[in-house]
Amino acid sequence: MFYAIVVEDVEKLITVRAMQILIISLFSMFFTQLIKFAIYSIREKKPVWRMLISTGGFPSSHTALCITLCITLGMFQWHDLGGKLDWSFPVAVVISMIIIHDAMGVRLEASKHAKILNNMTEDLPEEEKYKLGFGKKGQLKEMLGHKGVEVLGGIIVGTIIGVAGFWAFVFIV
Repeated sequence: MFYAIVVEDVEKLITVRAMQILIISLFSMFFTQLIKFAIYSIREKKPVWRMLISTGGFPSSHTALCITLCITLGMFQWHDLGGKLDWSFPVAVVISMIIIHDAMGVRLEASKHAKILNNMTEDLPEEEKYKLGFGKKGQLKEMLGHKGVEVLGGIIVGTIIGVAGFWAFVFIV
């Protein structure tokens, strides 16, 4: 079997693979945030710096991270274990499903509630809003969750980066 990295024992290979999976997954989240920043900056015709660390919006960086994790974990295991997967792959899939479902469900509903509450409290004095927990700016954050198309964007980005990252580490590095 061909390995891009010559490893003397299995424990070293596991450690190397764990770091590769982590690097690819974090890169996926970072790259997705850059895409989000670019899209919103073009739309607003000026840099929208908050989009580099913001939740919500297109594409979903949480979804991209989860999908990349599942894809790279599965592909590396399939490659290294001769067509087998260990228990960590289904665990990653289940946790990813929970995170993605939460982004489209609970967090999306919280976004809707924040918009309604911000509209309802428009006329309240700033100090009253602050006492109610509206924060320093006097508004609740509205961009929390994701619509289906935003999650789909994260799935596409996560899939592309996961597959590309696997091939890069196994056959190029």
